[in-house]
Amino acid sequence: MPTKTFLNLSKEKRIRILKAAKKEFSRVPLDRAIIANIVKDADIPRGSFYQYFENVEDLFVYLMNYMYGIDKRKFAKYLEETDNDVYEALKMKFSNTIDKLTIAENRQFRLNIMSTIFSENSTYDSIIEKIVEPDTEIDLTYFPAEIQKSKHSQNFVSILKMIAKSCLEKYLTKSASEDQIKKDYNNYIDFVKVGFNKI
Repeated sequence: MPTKTFLNLSKEKRIRILKAAKKEFSRVPLDRAIIANIVKDADIPRGSFYQYFENVEDLFVYLMNYMYGIDKRKFAKYLEETDNDVYEALKMKFSNTIDKLTIAENRQFRLNIMSTIFSENSTYDSIIEKIVEPDTEIDLTYFPAEIQKSKHSQNFVSILKMIAKSCLEKYLTKSASEDQIKKDYNNYIDFVKVGFNKI
């Protein structure tokens, strides 16, 4: 996690560092990321990097968590736009995620996240459990109370995450078009909604 020194920086400088990190992690997977590229793009001295983060892995984990925080705020807006229909909000979230992935840098960033997660490099085993995948993570607190209190709630969340991951992987590996994957995802969510309401 970042140091207090990093957290005390101006918002503009913190964002500049995170944008530089995202650019580098879009260029290459974590195991090939170069700190020199990040500090150059962020326009900070190399020594400052270690005042902010322990290492590049630390920055990677923080960036993932930071992006998840943004994603949670966006999901709250999707809920407002859908009159608190969590299923429609999930569809909106996924559609917007796919729209973002049409941009080459965003697509490559997501592929590089997958590469890091599925890496056989045992060095990353300890950070894998700390990584929150912004595009697929689901916060149960946004769901109706009957779902939150259900004994099946964790299975429910796991199924939703599997659907999102599977659809993202299909799209990223070009096994499905943008329109087709959005349609498939919406059908899966409708199916889960009907199924959960019968439990």
